Amino acid sequence: MENVVMRHLFTALIVATAALVACGGAAAAPAPNATAASPVVLSTPGATGAPAAASTTKASANNATAAQLQAALEAAGVPNASRWVIEVQEYRPYPNDDLSFAKLKSQLAKYNPSADTLSRILAALSLP
Repeated sequence: MENVVMRHLFTALIVATAALVACGGAAAAPAPNATAASPVVLSTPGATGAPAAASTTKASANNATAAQLQAALEAAGVPNASRWVIEVQEYRPYPNDDLSFAKLKSQLAKYNPSADTLSRILAALSLP
């Protein structure tokens, strides 16, 4: 039970930090465990001016920590995110020019994720 509470608190901290940074908040602290090699990347609404439902936290498929991957997958609504974190990490590194995540898709196909789950996993990740 404590792990679940801590995981939710950690996720909330990352989301709050990301929101503060996205809003241009002063003196925003980096996400825990974030380094130059493992950034948490935020996407922003497109240039069309259409409002986004919420900022999406993306994690580097190659460099993010397990906690960063889990937070990004949970934010994307991936069911059983902790299981998919293990699979994403297992098949690293991914080619930086493979923006369609073909390598990751082929590896995850072994586990028969639903199309929705696969889409959510890929939407939560970035390269490099």
